[in-house]
Amino acid sequence: MHLPHFIPLALLLALMPAQQGFSAETNKLEPILANPGEVHLAMDFNQDFTVKKGDKYFLLGQGTTWVAKNGMLVGAQSSPEYQAKKKAQGNGHLGTVPRLQLANSPKDVIIKYSFKIVGGRFTKLLPMVEAGHHLRRVYFGTEGSKILVDHEKTTIAESDFVLKLDTWYHLMIEIKGDEFLVRFQDGPTLYGKHKGVGVEFANYNIGITGTDKGTVYIDNMTIWKAGSLKKDWPKTRQTL
Repeated sequence: MHLPHFIPLALLLALMPAQQGFSAETNKLEPILANPGEVHLAMDFNQDFTVKKGDKYFLLGQGTTWVAKNGMLVGAQSSPEYQAKKKAQGNGHLGTVPRLQLANSPKDVIIKYSFKIVGGRFTKLLPMVEAGHHLRRVYFGTEGSKILVDHEKTTIAESDFVLKLDTWYHLMIEIKGDEFLVRFQDGPTLYGKHKGVGVEFANYNIGITGTDKGTVYIDNMTIWKAGSLKKDWPKTRQTL
């Protein structure tokens, strides 16, 4: 389906039933690096809501729109009015990329969810998932994927994996100490170990973005505080 560059909220809600059920396959990934500790967030998005300013769990990025409907959380770019205002102010953050942060995320963290991205344009650093703004990031580019630290200055893992648009993926990210592990169900694994992963920072909010002028669909998200390392992790690590 070809989607326009900007999707008004009413049109977005009208289109969403057509997307229903595509994420029905279960994310079967289980942690292999760390034992899951306290649950920070667990949502299947089966209850409808609109993310608003001051939400307990979600922080809107750059005026973008996020709505839970039909069992999915859907992110779209900011309104034309918002973009015009920011452009007039000379502000480059126009909100053309759907952005969402998950507030007060733990430093050592396990993230599990399903997602797909529809439409839009890949950029030099987007789409991505990060833990700490510009701090620890997995970037999905048109020529491959990378784990980046030190404000995107240092690459600690690379893969030729390229996200396909309009395709559901099941993902798990584990971050513990100075180790960063990214796994896709029936797909690639990226692993890196670097002091930049464990650096102290002001906050470690999980950040999720889509493509420029694209739409993001998220389903069945759980975030845990990462506990102790798995006993068999040293052996497992050797197989990566």
